[in-house]
Amino acid sequence: MGLFNSLLGSKDYKWKFIENGYGNESGLDSTDVETFKKDPIASIARELCQNSVDARRAEEPVKVEFKSFYLNTKDLPGINELKNEMICCRNSYDTGTKYYKKFDSMVSHLERDQILCLRVSDFNTKGLEGVATNDRNKAFYYLTKGNGLTTKDNATSGGSKGIGKFASFVASDLQTVFYSTLNENNEEGYLGITKLASRLLNEETGMCTTGYGYYCSTEKVLPILNKLVLDKSFKREEFGTDVYIIDFRAEDNWKFGIITKVLDSFMVAIDNGDLIVNVDGTEISKETLRDVVYSNEISESEKRNIIGQYILLNDATVFKKEIGIKDYGSIKILLKDFNKQEEQLATNKCIMVRYPYMKITDMKIPFAKPCSAMCIIERNELNSILRSVENPQHTDWEPNRIQDDVEFRREIKRIIKTIRNEVQLFANECLLSGDDKELDIDGASDYLADGEFGDTTGESEIEKTEKPKIINSRKAVLTNNVGDKSNVDDISNILDVGTRTEEGDETNTTEGHNQGSSGQIHEGENNTQGFDENGTDEILKTVNLSGIKAKTLILDRELGKYLISFVSIYDEPNCEMELFYLDDNGSKYKTKINKCILNGQDYQVDNNLVKNIKLEKNKMYKFELDTDLDDIYVCEVKLYANR
Repeated sequence: MGLFNSLLGSKDYKWKFIENGYGNESGLDSTDVETFKKDPIASIARELCQNSVDARRAEEPVKVEFKSFYLNTKDLPGINELKNEMICCRNSYDTGTKYYKKFDSMVSHLERDQILCLRVSDFNTKGLEGVATNDRNKAFYYLTKGNGLTTKDNATSGGSKGIGKFASFVASDLQTVFYSTLNENNEEGYLGITKLASRLLNEETGMCTTGYGYYCSTEKVLPILNKLVLDKSFKREEFGTDVYIIDFRAEDNWKFGIITKVLDSFMVAIDNGDLIVNVDGTEISKETLRDVVYSNEISESEKRNIIGQYILLNDATVFKKEIGIKDYGSIKILLKDFNKQEEQLATNKCIMVRYPYMKITDMKIPFAKPCSAMCIIERNELNSILRSVENPQHTDWEPNRIQDDVEFRREIKRIIKTIRNEVQLFANECLLSGDDKELDIDGASDYLADGEFGDTTGESEIEKTEKPKIINSRKAVLTNNVGDKSNVDDISNILDVGTRTEEGDETNTTEGHNQGSSGQIHEGENNTQGFDENGTDEILKTVNLSGIKAKTLILDRELGKYLISFVSIYDEPNCEMELFYLDDNGSKYKTKINKCILNGQDYQVDNNLVKNIKLEKNKMYKFELDTDLDDIYVCEVKLYANR
């Protein structure tokens, strides 16, 4: 008799396979497990740590332990019943078919002397309420019998869809898991669950199973109110929960996979001292974090991302800002820029993290220089709203999940867009504040033409007064320069990017400054005649300034917000700036400028010209423009000096 049977007297407990009541039947590869099949190891690391963090009991950090061990197969609770059910499932399929082979493999695994298992235990948590009462509104019931049900509240929990538990079944070659808990009410108990496939129980009646089996007490599938002993080296003596993944599907370097996913998903929580994770002897805590991050125990493909997160949280030169989002709460933005020697460390992404400090997704934003960014959403209403539209894996926000409230769906989209814009504006504020004369937008330089004010060649259209109808404008902007690129849409969906055209402007007869082969700048001719305020004739020289490298970013397409930045190579006391845009046919139109903020101050706008600009050599200028543009256009900036 095995260890488990001798200790617990298993004659009172058994595997019970549920009848489907002539209703639905399920297969081995049902939708709930398919969700996590792409990366089972990463899924259990993320989902089980998330559940533990959600159940935090006190101010002390939550501790999660991933421990592998070998179980004598004869000590697996109810092994004979479980094996018999797998044989019945196997025989429901034709020999040689996909599912016949899968169940045959399960049966062969149960005929081994030992099977590898994984125990995932948490500490300083509440344990699972309701294990002794089978209360349908408590955590133990939801975890073991609920599908899409949860007790987690909106403000504090990382998970809420109630399907994360299926990640554990995917990581088991037998699709069998045991849940054991000791909760705050000193209630102790466990339940075994196997997720197989429906099979025929009675040929005459046509009754089938649901595919679910429970190792339980009584016909009512109640938890067994006793201590579960599977890992001989472990005995629970404090509140918490143990998840036993039976016949663990241990991939090569599974330990590195778990460490990598824990760091990627919970870096902020670990760095804050809220979470400690031990993976088969490797401890990841606030004290050991740096050593693990820079060790060889993380996947090569994720090293830059993980090191990037660590740098954002610990580097003294990181830019930081807290920003309020309407009435919903605040976000904290961290940003680190890198020079040419360090640019290989830049992720050029913004990592989105929300309370309880779990990474949800990252945004690809074309930054002006190599950098890494992080946006942390604290415990507030904003957190709750965004959590409500996360996908089941908690790896993205999907507002279209809201079907019955159009206004709420639009509001969530607006909130996400606002967060994105705030990150971009903060990045612009930080990255464009230096003296760099060559700023590049990561990911955009491949298809955006750089240019200088006044460097115009070839023919151009005469300025139009009627605003054009843009047809397929995204394609026109992004492909006219270098042709089709597969990653263009991904970038443009995050931030619209524009640049000046290389076309000239025949609406002005000024020659402007022209740069000859010697590199010297030559002034153009005078062309503007005016009068002073006393009516005396006065000739004004308007000179087109060239040779300045500029960048144009579309900050908000719908609101027509643009950011234009450059470093001046002139000292000029009185300048003007205007903006043009081109349609798909190359026709040029003067842009209506409603407002201009230059280096943080409002500037006069007259007849769509920004007036009275004083330029100083080697100084950075940032124009934030509100325009009437409402789509993506190729833009041209013109800068003049009045002398």
